Amino acid sequence: MYHLKERITVELEIKKSRFIGILLPVNDEKQVKDLLSAIKKQYPNATHYCTALSINNKQRSNDDGEPSGTAGLPMLECLRHKQIDNVLAVVVRYFGGTLLGTGGLVRAYQQAVNQAIEQATLTKPLEKQKYQIVVPYSLTNKVETILSNQIIISKDYQEDVTYVFLTDSDISPQFLAISNGELKPTFIENTIIEQEVR
Repeated sequence: MYHLKERITVELEIKKSRFIGILLPVNDEKQVKDLLSAIKKQYPNATHYCTALSINNKQRSNDDGEPSGTAGLPMLECLRHKQIDNVLAVVVRYFGGTLLGTGGLVRAYQQAVNQAIEQATLTKPLEKQKYQIVVPYSLTNKVETILSNQIIISKDYQEDVTYVFLTDSDISPQFLAISNGELKPTFIENTIIEQEVR
């Protein structure tokens, strides 16, 4: 599954109706009510505020007064198709006076969400292990070579250099090899990072 890096807003006009597609990253269903309230304040007096939601693979949608199945569910299908989780999709509609019919509504709501997805920066959650290693200055060049393919979170220069880094493989043998068996990283915790995919 993919996640959304930041809020995205797009706008389109179809037969004089304005459709504003908004994607928001969410981690908790408790956030949804506040986010929706803020959107209603930002876009007051709209005809509909249709929603699709996926949080930890729990999914739901709301047509908000549009004919059943023409808004929320098609929006949710866009999120499913692109495998995006922990996201709230909202499409705000200002009715322009021309009826679109059920097929036209489905297309319009999907278009608003798909355009927002196209502009979004998506990330993929990756599990990594966090380690710390304390290194004498004489070995820092060799250690940095080993860590060049890992994610270095911090370097602390004191009497020795303390590195905190993330990895997804056991690189202890490489440290032992450059230090005659002296250097061994200390495991801190498992952690999840978000890696941008586009």
